[in-house]
Amino acid sequence: MQMNGQRWGLGSMLKVLALGWLALGALVAQAADFSVGRVEVEFAEEGWREVPLPDTSRAFGGDRNGVLAVQSKLYIWGAPDSDEQSLVLVSANSQGLGGGRGGYMTYSPNCRSDDQNYREGNEGFKASFMQCLMVTPLYGSKGVFEALAPQVLDLQTSGQVSVQGPIYTVWSRHAISTGSFLDVRVFVRSPLGAAGAVVEETLPTGIRPEQVAWGRQLKDAVKSSVYSLSGRLAIPPIRPAPLVQNTPVGGG
Repeated sequence: MQMNGQRWGLGSMLKVLALGWLALGALVAQAADFSVGRVEVEFAEEGWREVPLPDTSRAFGGDRNGVLAVQSKLYIWGAPDSDEQSLVLVSANSQGLGGGRGGYMTYSPNCRSDDQNYREGNEGFKASFMQCLMVTPLYGSKGVFEALAPQVLDLQTSGQVSVQGPIYTVWSRHAISTGSFLDVRVFVRSPLGAAGAVVEETLPTGIRPEQVAWGRQLKDAVKSSVYSLSGRLAIPPIRPAPLVQNTPVGGG
């Protein structure tokens, strides 16, 4: 009887472990459900839904000229009829430079802040890589979408995107000489924040320091994705802070 009890206990324990591994496998599979080109997208929050967008191409230059195949998808969080939706537009190369053939791509980045928008990144001519983070104040969403995400305007017409009010934008790009690149544009109704991060620079009027701190976390994640073999992109937690009363709205 004692031996049978030991066997029953061992069998039960194995079943529990097996179920645990199955559950863990399901979580891992769920984390990799979203992909854009070579990039696996992971969100800290549940409830994001994906809207595939038409594939495009991007011209490149360097030791030779050509076009790069680009895949884009829009990720939406929030109720379909809510003006508080958060939007993340992700674009990445779906093939290597020139369809996978060897080549060398160069850039001429000029990532500088101006009176309205904050930027940080690199500058130069025929640089081997390009990196730029842009953080904007509160702008009218129509003007922002027309300039940075015209695909969203069509999705508004179809009812998949309901955001109409002013929005904040965080935009991070990174590209390297092989043609691998990642472009992430985040549109939110409330400013984002990064716990414990400090921003000491003097910022343009309307730019929230906590949103710059969050943008730097996104910049690091984008850079890491471009240089990694898996392309894993872990979007920092999107935790909107309450809107500041009487926050001025910028142009657009």
